[in-house]
Amino acid sequence: MPEITQKTPLKSGYKELCIRLGIMIIVIFVSRGISTVLLSLLNPSIEGFGETGAYLVKTAFSLVFLYFIPMIATAFLLKTNIPEMRRNIYKKPKYFGSALGMFPAFYSLAILMNLLTMWITGFFKSSDFNDNFNTVNELSAPNIACGIVLFVQMVVIAPLFEEFWFRGLVMESLRPYGNGVAIFLSALLFGLTHANFAQFFYAALMGIFLGYIAVSTKSIVTTTVIHAIFNSLSASLLLLLTDESVGDFVLKSQIGLVGEYTPAVVIYLVIISLMMLTVAVGLVMAVFKLAKIKKYKVPVVQTELSAGKRWAIFFTTVTVIIGFVLAADCFTVRFIPKQILKAVNGLFSA
Repeated sequence: MPEITQKTPLKSGYKELCIRLGIMIIVIFVSRGISTVLLSLLNPSIEGFGETGAYLVKTAFSLVFLYFIPMIATAFLLKTNIPEMRRNIYKKPKYFGSALGMFPAFYSLAILMNLLTMWITGFFKSSDFNDNFNTVNELSAPNIACGIVLFVQMVVIAPLFEEFWFRGLVMESLRPYGNGVAIFLSALLFGLTHANFAQFFYAALMGIFLGYIAVSTKSIVTTTVIHAIFNSLSASLLLLLTDESVGDFVLKSQIGLVGEYTPAVVIYLVIISLMMLTVAVGLVMAVFKLAKIKKYKVPVVQTELSAGKRWAIFFTTVTVIIGFVLAADCFTVRFIPKQILKAVNGLFSA
């Protein structure tokens, strides 16, 4: 990571950056909306490709509209020198072992946040809170072939793309205005991009941790590895659930029956146990880490803008407000894409 040498960034430069980040948010949700509309229109044709073929087409849409288009737009908007940035963010990381050692603490807090969010959103089952188009095709796969595709998407593609995008493009553009605002704003935008309540809060918390690690180790190599490890646990369970014996075992367990212990079921239970152990150990670690956090102070990088003013400028920027309105629609009723789809269907049926 490059060292911050600019002592007093101009206020106008930060305002312009917020405008550009707001446009990035708009692009993210417009692109997502277009993807939703196109998939809805093409769904009858896609289903003709068969179960696996349809899943691959949806995955391709996910990669193009949820990753490629927004990332390219972000690089353009932030005027990023990609070759130079890559040299800076992919340096050999410092304190790599220590950073990996923090994984249990981070994992436990993220899982607890996810469980809390699931419990809260459970009160809104009749709403659209739990029915949004996800970055990983609603985290489900109909067969083992699709499960492998989903595993690769979650464990390889997502960590590589998302770390480059948020801990690279976004966070590095914000760092001249303070590591604190860079970490927290990039984490907020990272959570927002997941576009559903079920993932937003734990993804934002995950973004804070990964941002801190990226700054501390001066490389996103560490965060990419940690991100991949985090996703691999859930992705492994999703892959195993495509095995009929595992699905049958889970269904029987939910109604109080005992299913057959096949090799796939045993592996599934071992991973579940490993996750639970990691959460238990990590929770103890997190308590000790948080108890010491008051000893640390964020160094002052610049003096022209206080932390409060930087946040105020960001949230009062017109493009950011528009982006948040689009995000709110995507998180809830998805009124805009539904109306566009209705209008398009009306044109074809006329």
